[in-house]
Amino acid sequence: MAEPSDKREETLRLHQANERTMLAWIRTGISLMAFGFAIARFSVFLRQVASLGPAPEHPRHSVGSVWIGAVLVALGMLANLSATIRYATVRRAIERGDVGAPNPIAVYVMGTTATIVGIVMTVLLTRSLNE
Repeated sequence: MAEPSDKREETLRLHQANERTMLAWIRTGISLMAFGFAIARFSVFLRQVASLGPAPEHPRHSVGSVWIGAVLVALGMLANLSATIRYATVRRAIERGDVGAPNPIAVYVMGTTATIVGIVMTVLLTRSLNE
């Protein structure tokens, strides 16, 4: 039969594993956002280089790298938000075992901040479509 300290240690390991999983998803979301932002900014660079040529081209209205970048940023933002919600759900489930858990405030702040950054990057990228 497991002693109370063994149960507490197991619960702590479950919380730590839950937090590691959440942080891995946050890294994935941030990577998606950075990749999307880089793709969209590269499009702006290409337009500037093209305008230095002999005959500047008029921008074509099509689904280009700015839109693709904006979608990747939005997906990264959604990954971060989903990771944060999932972390909270799993944490509550572990907690129903009536065992203490690490303070989740840092994880919530990181998840929320990454989501806000994603929103801001999405707005910046879509605003650049009008330039």
